[in-house]
Amino acid sequence: MKAQRNCYVYVYNGYSDWEPALAIFGLNNFTDIWVVPFSLDGQPVTSGGNVSVQPQQSLEQAIAADIDLLIIPGGTTIASSSEHEALLPLLRKQLESGRLLAAICDATAFLGNHGLLDHVPHTGNDAQVLQMMAPAYKGAAHYVNQPAVTGGNLITAAGTAMVPFTKEIYTALGLLDKKELAFWFGFFDAAGSTLKFSHVPPLPFFFRSYEVNMAGMLPLVRTATLEMYRQAIGAGLEVSGPVQWHYHQFDGNPETIFRLDIGLPVTATAPVPAPYKCETLPAFDCISNTHEGGWDKLGDTYGKLIGAMQALGIQMSGYNREQYFQYDFNQPDQNITNVQIGVIKP
Repeated sequence: MKAQRNCYVYVYNGYSDWEPALAIFGLNNFTDIWVVPFSLDGQPVTSGGNVSVQPQQSLEQAIAADIDLLIIPGGTTIASSSEHEALLPLLRKQLESGRLLAAICDATAFLGNHGLLDHVPHTGNDAQVLQMMAPAYKGAAHYVNQPAVTGGNLITAAGTAMVPFTKEIYTALGLLDKKELAFWFGFFDAAGSTLKFSHVPPLPFFFRSYEVNMAGMLPLVRTATLEMYRQAIGAGLEVSGPVQWHYHQFDGNPETIFRLDIGLPVTATAPVPAPYKCETLPAFDCISNTHEGGWDKLGDTYGKLIGAMQALGIQMSGYNREQYFQYDFNQPDQNITNVQIGVIKP
């Protein structure tokens, strides 16, 4: 059985708390990588932003561990205080073992002053600043004028490059093929296509409404779709897309009664008998993501997307759609569902 990967983060009084924050938030919320903050003695520290942090381990414990990713953030003392030299055996062990070491801002000066940048491509806050802050630095020939750089198993970045730093980490760990993580990180990555909101134009829609809770919804999974196709054909409607379920004010509570519209896109509206409706739905602003696999895991997709939206302050409208591009009750792992979470654009 493969051991769970981990990420150790060095925390100390005055460390720049924003620098590792994006990377470790994504690791902790969208992957199974275990994030472990540690300090020299395992005692609480106060970050540069006056946030009290309770480490999980001490440096002694970290040295004894097998660390997949070691993050050293910058801060007010990392390049100037001799207390941090106790880290050097751990840093050398990490590099010599071929495992990832990531340093940002003044932590690059700390590495440079102790010969750890002499022979590897790297960056920092500025080439001249690095030389000024690290008198023993001899790696100028390998300095790369980029926000973040990966050289072998060493990742370095400028203090203002939290996003590129995070991207280098996720890339080195092979994580950007994880859809939920890539979707969330896309909001921060200026080059990410997932930064765009989707605007769905007005939609002619043939549907039936139900007032249900989660338990009442389940019996409709097989029956409602067949019913809608039969009724659409009987009404002479031309179906123009896959079946959709539209959720109105469903809050995730299994007991909540909410309105559920189940229906089909059609080329044009037409009169239909009750209890069916055929209307042109208004334009719809949303954030969408494709869920591949069984519907029993849809809640995980929603949870991760909604968590990311809340973290970014994106206001949800309370109206969501699901489009079932492909579904197979015998092989649910083949299902392809497009999730659209309605948003209120500023």
